[in-house]
Amino acid sequence: MFLNLRYFVLPLMLCITLLLSACETTTTPDKWWEVPGTTPQARGPAPETYDPTALPRSGSEIPPWDPSQPVTVQQPDAQVKAEEWMTQYDVRGGLRAARVGLLVPLSGSAANVGREILNAAQLALFDFAGPHYELLPYDTKGTPEGAVRAAQYALADGVSIIIGPLLSQSAQAIAPYLEAANVNALAFSNDSNAASQNVFVMGIRPEEEVERIINFAALQGSQRFALLAPADEYGIRIRAAFEQAVQANGAQVSKVVQFLSSSDDLPALIRDMADYDQRRQDLLEQKRELAGKSDELSKKALDRLELLQTVGDVDFDALLVAAGGQTLQAIAANLPYYDVDPKKVRILGTSLWEAKWVHAEPALLGGWFAAPSPKNRSEFVEQYRSVYKEAPHRLATLAYDAVALSAVLADDKGEADYSRATLTDPAGFLGRTGIFRLHQWGLAERGLAVLQVQSKGFREISPAPQSFAPITN
Repeated sequence: MFLNLRYFVLPLMLCITLLLSACETTTTPDKWWEVPGTTPQARGPAPETYDPTALPRSGSEIPPWDPSQPVTVQQPDAQVKAEEWMTQYDVRGGLRAARVGLLVPLSGSAANVGREILNAAQLALFDFAGPHYELLPYDTKGTPEGAVRAAQYALADGVSIIIGPLLSQSAQAIAPYLEAANVNALAFSNDSNAASQNVFVMGIRPEEEVERIINFAALQGSQRFALLAPADEYGIRIRAAFEQAVQANGAQVSKVVQFLSSSDDLPALIRDMADYDQRRQDLLEQKRELAGKSDELSKKALDRLELLQTVGDVDFDALLVAAGGQTLQAIAANLPYYDVDPKKVRILGTSLWEAKWVHAEPALLGGWFAAPSPKNRSEFVEQYRSVYKEAPHRLATLAYDAVALSAVLADDKGEADYSRATLTDPAGFLGRTGIFRLHQWGLAERGLAVLQVQSKGFREISPAPQSFAPITN
């Protein structure tokens, strides 16, 4: 059940109006880690643009909003249209309602995900919406231009809050219009760069996953950490969070290796990271020394060395592998090949590991990764499957939580408080992905669990927190 620690759930009721907007389509580069349905493969940067020491980039610059311009999002009749809609054209006779705009791609390349988001939104309506609550969907067509047009329509229709859009570029594109209209948005993106004065990033950010898993590993005794991540924007963000978390735990960054997915050098990078050549040479030298001796002790020692690839340990006791899909499979195959022993090195990951085939990789068995607790999401998955006869996309859960939050904050008189102060209640909220709260700087903080890879599934070895209350002894 979705609860605010200070609110009660409103009676069940549904009132939904569909309004689809027509928008122009344009092709823009997407960030692979937040693109629905794509295989999480690392993409290399453009030639001569990658700086391995750089912090996460700030994203595309948005032209500053000119306060001298009308605040009706460049539609002079927007306020008039909103008033007409609320009074003259309300088929229910002018009843006041809390109006919420849902910006989703109902056409274009991400239309399937948009449909699942809309399905989840309707489930939340059935569970939480009161008699004076309206959800108005608008088609973004999966492009920033489409999102801007959809946001303009939504604001002209008098919405009090916007849920969506899906991707960070779209969220950044609508930010000036939201600021001008003083309307907040709960975007589905997990890109920190999309956060702004009126845009909250609802997605589960990679930085949070890194912080959670590094904190847990350090608590279990890991002290020397290595990182294996792609050399793209995602990898840069992962690296910054990794180094900060290791430092915060008083541990040591042993090695950082970043790779291009288009490169054939991944095995060579892992070989170098593991000091394989030196450790192999040390083994051969020891075997040569023992081969010239005839005593029984030397013979037994030589027999033991015949079973080894190398001697000595790698200079890290925990390795964070921030990859998924075929890249993760290639890494999992090369780690044991170059004698990175999972009995001595704890293999760590992110939510990109959450795939069924991971259980079949011996090198990943016993590994840990951070992700939302499956227990929190399982009830929603069953509910969704029972209604729509298919499993929901992972982003559908975020949509359910966002719509449920907007419904809980609306009263039975059509009044709703979607102010920044209310949305950033420090007590937080409990949703299908677990607890979360929104911060003034536009990012969501979530309570994540730590899962362990086992042969038949994932086991939750460190539960997600149940509240944001300070931990006391």
